[in-house]
Amino acid sequence: MKINAMQVVRLILMVLAIAGIIYAIEYVPQGIAVWFWVALLGIGFVGLLYTFRLTQRRLKAERQDAARREKRRNRRTKR
Repeated sequence: MKINAMQVVRLILMVLAIAGIIYAIEYVPQGIAVWFWVALLGIGFVGLLYTFRLTQRRLKAERQDAARREKRRNRRTKR
């Protein structure tokens, strides 16, 4: 499985967002900081899911193209 660089960056940001949520709950009296980190985590999750789907779609298209080329090659050799 190929790993996209953006997937790795988003995964790291999600881990930092979880750490930020824990820090904000423990040490920051205002609730707005918690919502900032929760929003960052949500955005990171959606982005990670989106890039994963794009990568899977691209890999599937590459496999289909390779299968079509192989099929054409087999037809040519039969003639």
